[in-house]
Amino acid sequence: MKHVLDAAAPLTLAKSRREGILSDLPLHEFSSRAQAEQFQSDALHALGGTFCGYKIGATSLEVQQLLSCREPIYAPIRREDVLAAGASFMIPAGLLGVECEYGFLMGQDFPGAGEALTIDALRSGIAGCFMALELVGRRVVAGVPLNEMSAIADFGLDVAAVRGGSIPDWETRDLAAMPVRAVLDGRPVAEGNGAMVLGHPLNALLWLADALHQRGTKLRAGEMIVTGACCGITKVAAGETFAGCFADFPPLEIQLV
Repeated sequence: MKHVLDAAAPLTLAKSRREGILSDLPLHEFSSRAQAEQFQSDALHALGGTFCGYKIGATSLEVQQLLSCREPIYAPIRREDVLAAGASFMIPAGLLGVECEYGFLMGQDFPGAGEALTIDALRSGIAGCFMALELVGRRVVAGVPLNEMSAIADFGLDVAAVRGGSIPDWETRDLAAMPVRAVLDGRPVAEGNGAMVLGHPLNALLWLADALHQRGTKLRAGEMIVTGACCGITKVAAGETFAGCFADFPPLEIQLV
């Protein structure tokens, strides 16, 4: 399969996402992250919507090896794709599965003028931490290799996010050690913790802040960021109920239809 990615290609990918269908765009053929990121930006512009934050992916060694990348990837997320706990979600073509993630809400812009890119400074800019699920998937056919370039260009593999309840006193909790379980129809299928996310979810958030800073922008007050899978990707099917269980907090569920 060999195609030329012309000016209409971002429109094609946006249409595929909007309609829940798959295209055969050779997104794996980009030669640099910068090219793939520009394509992602063009496709997001074609998709439209209101952007409310970011997803971070490839925050575990396992996924970085899968995508043959040395650092995470990211993409903006749309308010239209943020679901409430317990929501029903119609599975689109290309869905890879569901991930349990820690999310953060920014209380102020970061970094501020002259502010250092450090964990301590970052903590002061966070308004809260919450439980989240992310649905990840592709808008291209299986014949298009899944690699760093195709993942970035394809909206960072973002499909939708489920925003769960806040984690009280998150600053005093060890998010790296707090157990996280993926449960499918009441059956535990995977377990992990925040250490799977670059050692700690805040490390992923700081990575994103630095990546945005290098591109001339920053995290903004009011944005939500989901930071990467704590226990891998769970494949799901229509009719199943997926639950993310964070320590002893009530499960965060989504119904697949």
